[in-house]
Amino acid sequence: MKQHKSIQELISLEGKVAVVTGASRGLGSAFARALAEAGADVSLSCRHQAELEDTAGAVRALGRQALEIEADVTSPDQVRELVGLTVKRFGRLDVLVNNAGAMRINKPPEETTPEEWRFVIDTNVNGTFYCCREAALQMKKQQSGKIINLSSKSGFTVGRHFHGGSYDVSKAAIVMLTKALAVEWAPYNIRVNAIAPGYYDTQPNRDFFLNNPELCAKVVDLVPLKRLGDVGELAGLVVCLASDIANYMTGTTILIDGGYNIW
Repeated sequence: MKQHKSIQELISLEGKVAVVTGASRGLGSAFARALAEAGADVSLSCRHQAELEDTAGAVRALGRQALEIEADVTSPDQVRELVGLTVKRFGRLDVLVNNAGAMRINKPPEETTPEEWRFVIDTNVNGTFYCCREAALQMKKQQSGKIINLSSKSGFTVGRHFHGGSYDVSKAAIVMLTKALAVEWAPYNIRVNAIAPGYYDTQPNRDFFLNNPELCAKVVDLVPLKRLGDVGELAGLVVCLASDIANYMTGTTILIDGGYNIW
């Protein structure tokens, strides 16, 4: 008779190795800390290595190992080095969290330059693909792995009160990329899922809404729960998807937006 694991055993990431891109601040930093708290050693990356110091310190304070690596996800060579250095240090790669991304360029489409369009698409779509591809090469050798992509509620509906078609298009593309890769890599026991956050109480959002209180009130009014999300709530979902709890889930994008997309 098959022995079932306890919830504590299912959620534990003890002995696992994770890569978190865009880990210097905001959601990426919260994800890295949560993964470490669940037991994982974490390889951290962003465009400027010095900015990873605080997150790395927090991971180590939790008793886990941290490796800081400077990498631009739009560069296939740098992404390859990120994965290579991680495997060289830890011997394996179990979890990839594709958090690095370009923020919304809040301009009407007709005023968006080709360079601005390419920057968002290249970072959010191509960068995610490059990271998935390199991680999968290692995960296929292990015959296991969890990949967690970052979409957005804007990948499902156009955000009211905002411009920025390139951002919405890029996040919608992540939904289909997640499905496509999940099918490709299911035979190798690699699960590929995505999360689609709504508006969260991150520092960039806090700064933006502080200067636009009327807009903040309009956005919150569109959320049935009538508040911005807490990053800890989102980090908990990332840990769940990285753990054995989500072993029978792949190709799924989870909306976690306070109900924004209900209306």
